Amino acid sequence: MTDNSHPRLRELHVQRESALRNWLVANTALVSAIERLGQLHAAKAKALKARGITAHQLAQFRHWEKGKVKPAEYRTLASYALHRNIIASIDRRWDGAITTAQIEVDRATTDLAVATANLLSTMPAALASKLTGLSVRQLSAIVRAAANRGSRRTEIRL
Repeated sequence: MTDNSHPRLRELHVQRESALRNWLVANTALVSAIERLGQLHAAKAKALKARGITAHQLAQFRHWEKGKVKPAEYRTLASYALHRNIIASIDRRWDGAITTAQIEVDRATTDLAVATANLLSTMPAALASKLTGLSVRQLSAIVRAAANRGSRRTEIRL
């Protein structure tokens, strides 16, 4: 599309550039949101480790908190009570930020799906694939996943 003398070709070129720009912005936002969420999870894990909570102990605690059989021997019960307070304080400290970051990831995922659908509506899938570096299958999967999430949300509201 080097000769943009025809008005319709100019319009199409502008639409494609705009769609690609919006896709790049949405993709960057999603990558940033995922990185932020990962950093928060890592910081929480580091806080747990700093307080002496191992991954095994945390898994046991989560298992017991879900209403599964609690420990019976005194030593394990005392350890559970001690760790419950430590874990609960760390959960209170980090879970709000992690939830907020997860909401941002979900929002960015939806924005990328909308931008991908718009991109695919303005150009052939093969061209979109070349410009984004994703396969046609990956681009289609992004759009389908968002459509599936949208239909589930509608069903829940009813």
